[in-house]
Amino acid sequence: MKLLIITPFKNEEVSVGQTLASVVRQSVHPAAWLLMDDGSVDESPRIVQEYAAQYPFIKYYRRESGSGARATGNNVVDLFNLGLKVAEEMEIGWDIVSKLDADLVIQKDDYLAFLVEKFKRYPKLGIASGATFIINDKGKVIESKHRWHTQGPNKFYRKECLEAIGGLRPFKGWDGIDNILARDKGYITEKFFEQDVLHLYPTQTRDAEGGVRQGLRREAYGYRNMGYPFFMYLFKAGKLLKERSMYEGCLFLMYGIKATLVSRPLVSKHEARAVRRFMAKRVENKFTYTNSTTL
Repeated sequence: MKLLIITPFKNEEVSVGQTLASVVRQSVHPAAWLLMDDGSVDESPRIVQEYAAQYPFIKYYRRESGSGARATGNNVVDLFNLGLKVAEEMEIGWDIVSKLDADLVIQKDDYLAFLVEKFKRYPKLGIASGATFIINDKGKVIESKHRWHTQGPNKFYRKECLEAIGGLRPFKGWDGIDNILARDKGYITEKFFEQDVLHLYPTQTRDAEGGVRQGLRREAYGYRNMGYPFFMYLFKAGKLLKERSMYEGCLFLMYGIKATLVSRPLVSKHEARAVRRFMAKRVENKFTYTNSTTL
């Protein structure tokens, strides 16, 4: 199976070299790796181009951007979708496509080989990821412990699955609704914890993205965009109260109430029903994974 990697980036001079190095040392390389520059003004384009000169599978593409902010939400999806168009123009064939952020360090050299083999072995595996983690004063912390929830910074999609769900949605919450729609189409979505990936700049704490307040606000509106029921705000707020602080839990709940009052879901009525079906299965823990399927 042919693997295509697409990496949207902007002003990542501190991290992109580490990401490049961790992919280059993989036991197998992708058919192509498109690094989509969203108008960087730092040294990151030079770093990428130096690697591209050494490794033919690495391709650099620049999109001039009027925004000074790092790509998140709809902008990062736009860059990913542009990468798919560029791949088509370059006649790059692929069976699996990965959206890989430029602030990740892959820990094991067989990461790409591992995930490609999972797609080969399990035809119903639609979306997969490793487990991103951060290092803080508590040590190594996995960012999401939900096995069904493949994580936005490192996602791998089977081509047929991506087409079945209508591609990625250009709004905050895209990396949640894709799992839900894929499972509604009969695909498995799975995070493989044995493959961990260091996330250098977690979204909600990165200064370039507005810090904790903006991170929590984006997540609250992401829940609303996906049509999550209101009780999910209560669950998340309780989790933040327990694991982070009262301030963050209360702030998230406040943003959730505001999002519910002033905005509408960005999913269709059919997709909203799929969300409700997913939530029922989630409460009952009735999810299928690769180790519970027949080949």
